[in-house]
Formats: sequence, C-alpha cells, structure tokens
Amino acid sequence: MDNQNNQQRPGHMPRLSYGQRFWRIWGPFIIEWGIQIAVSMAAAVVVMYQYMNAHTKEVVAAYENQAAMMQFATKLMNMMQKYTTIISGATALVVIPVMLFLYHRDRNREKYYGVATNKKAPLWKYVLVVVFAGGASLALNNLILIGNLSALSATYETTATSMYSAPFAAQIVCLAILSPIAEELVFRGLMFRRMREDTGAKLAIIYTSVVFGIFHGNFVQMLYGFLMGLMFAWLCEKYGSVLAPIVAHVTANLLALFATKYQVFDRMIADIRVIGMVTVGAATIAAIIYLQIKQIDEKPTGYFSMYKCSSLLKCYKSITKHEIYIEMTCKM
Repeated sequence: MDNQNNQQRPGHMPRLSYGQRFWRIWGPFIIEWGIQIAVSMAAAVVVMYQYMNAHTKEVVAAYENQAAMMQFATKLMNMMQKYTTIISGATALVVIPVMLFLYHRDRNREKYYGVATNKKAPLWKYVLVVVFAGGASLALNNLILIGNLSALSATYETTATSMYSAPFAAQIVCLAILSPIAEELVFRGLMFRRMREDTGAKLAIIYTSVVFGIFHGNFVQMLYGFLMGLMFAWLCEKYGSVLAPIVAHVTANLLALFATKYQVFDRMIADIRVIGMVTVGAATIAAIIYLQIKQIDEKPTGYFSMYKCSSLLKCYKSITKHEIYIEMTCKM
C-alpha cells in the first residue's frame, strides 16, 4: 500500500519493471521502424498497381515464365529506389506527430513528479550550434572522402544515388528538414532522455549513438551516423532541449545536400591540398565552438513542486547523480 502511494505522490518518480523500462527506451525506435515498414509497403503497393495497369502484357508474361518474373521483380525494386527520398519524407510526416505526442507526455510526466530538468539555453546560443555542426560535418565528410571509405561499402553508392535522384526541392524538404526532425525526436528527444534516467548522460550518449549509426544501414553511414550521433546527443544534454540536435542535424544535412548538388566535394577531392586545408580549417572552427558550447551550463539548481496544502508534513531533499528533487508530502 505504501509503495502505491509513493508511486502516485507528486515529487516521487515511480519505479518501473524491466519490461516497462525496455519498452519505454526502445518503444520509440520500434514504433518508427514499424511506421517505416508500413509506409514502404503502402508505397510499393501503389507503384506496383500503377505499373501493372500500364504494362499488362509484361505482367502476364512474367507469370508464365520464371526468368521473366525475376526480371519483373528486379525492375520493380529499381523503381522503388527512385522513391527512396519521398518515402523517407512520408515516413517522417507520420513519425513526427506520434513522437511529439510521446515527447510532450514525457515532459508532463516530469512536471507531475517534480523532476528537475535542464534549463533551456537562450535562442542566441543556437548560432553556435549551426557553426559547430557545419564545421564538424564538413570535416567528417572530407575525411571520409580522403580515406575513400565509400569503397568499403557496396550499398553506400546505391543508397546515395537513390537519395540524390529526387528533385532537389524534395531532397531539402524530406532529407534536410522532415527526416532530421523525426530522427532527433526518436533518438535524442525520447531514447536518449529516457535512457539517461537509468544509465546517466555519458552511457546514454554512447548507446543511442551506436543505435543511431546502425539505423543507417551501411558502413559509411554507420560510422558517420555514430560520430554525428555523439555530437547530437551531447548538444541535447548541454542545451537541455531536443531543439539543439534538430538544428545541428538540419544544418549537417543541408550542407551535404548543397555540397553534393554543386559538386563542392568533387572539386575539393580533385586537389588533396585544397581538401586538406578545408578539412583542417573546418575542424579548427568546430573545436573552437566546442570549447564555447562546453562552457554552457544549463543544469538545474533546484526544482520545487508546489501544491496547495492544508498542512505540510515533511520536506526532504533527494540528490541523485543527475537531478535534484525536493519532495513535499502534502495532505491532498
């Protein structure tokens, strides 16, 4: 009976079972994965239906011959790759409202139980995020080019070709705006912040970055995703808001899209001295901004859950590694 009261009393975080903790941390990722599969399947049905209506004779011939059936299936797969960017955007449009609902529910839960969260950094400090993300992303992309890491992944070129084959406006909307928002809500807004409650900030940064890297599917994007994931999670921790990693992610993706569109990377890699100087310069700028952001301290100094009470029975302070709670037992 006392445990039930403790779980329901404001200012006291309820203890969750192992199964509840697992779903709380991994649920957002599983939900996004399910939405992605559902949207991809729906898109495949639409593409197949339109193609089969326009090529009836080819479809009939495919059913009569196994080799023709294999060619038909390969052709459909190639057609689906052309819509990779659009499918990513459509998936994000579904994921974003779902994750926003879960994100705001978490914030309301923290307020109810009196959890002291990080203070949000002022908007002017987000200029540092843009410069930091731009410099780090440019330096990392250049290092991948210098090391010719794309040669180690057969699927990277196919993935890049399919993403960049869409109209440039669609690339900006889907790959540089919608997808970063959806991914940051899942990995930093929910997974990182929830895992942080159990493991602490450092381990949560590493774990979610590993998952974020694996989520991207091929070696080059795994490595890039892991390293950028470390930066995104660290920014989320320092700024006390998921807005910081969203801004950083959007900046990095926009830079990659414009640099690819206008062949900036191709021109730099043509001269090793040019790409070397640009890489060192970008890394230096990112390092300087890193030192500036590192000084930001948005940790809470205390949090009081004040309720109208007829009598105050007791007030005690519980200090944990990450938050400060001040619990007030009130006669409700």
